[in-house]
Amino acid sequence: MEFGKSHLLAREPRGHTLQTSVRLQRRSRMRRVHVCGDWHLFIQGDWKVAVEDEWLHSDDEIVQHSVKEDCLSNLEGQRLIAVDTAEDSRHLSLVFDLGGKLEVWPPAEDDDSQWSLHGRDGNVAAMSHDGELAFEVGEACREAT
Repeated sequence: MEFGKSHLLAREPRGHTLQTSVRLQRRSRMRRVHVCGDWHLFIQGDWKVAVEDEWLHSDDEIVQHSVKEDCLSNLEGQRLIAVDTAEDSRHLSLVFDLGGKLEVWPPAEDDDSQWSLHGRDGNVAAMSHDGELAFEVGEACREAT
């Protein structure tokens, strides 16, 4: 998920590639443009998302992947207006201006981080499985000091 001021990232065509797949060769010859924000939220934990009070969980096995993608895409264009954590610091709640809600918590069987927030400057904040918040200063910030 992208937050903050939007930016366009363009990847110029790479020309001939050694990729054996025709599809990958074709894609390498294309210009690719993506919209990104000042910050990128990467979710590794379990989550549930609500749009207009309909909740979808990351572990809903009966729901097709495309339906999950559609549900998450309903958050696109919404402004983040509130962030809250539970008392145990292991649950994160995000509230958006058009009624969207996203909750994240650590997966039961995994010790990985539950989420990480990456800045365009290379700075990273990450929430561990046990609720500890860690920060990493990006290379661009280290060079500026």
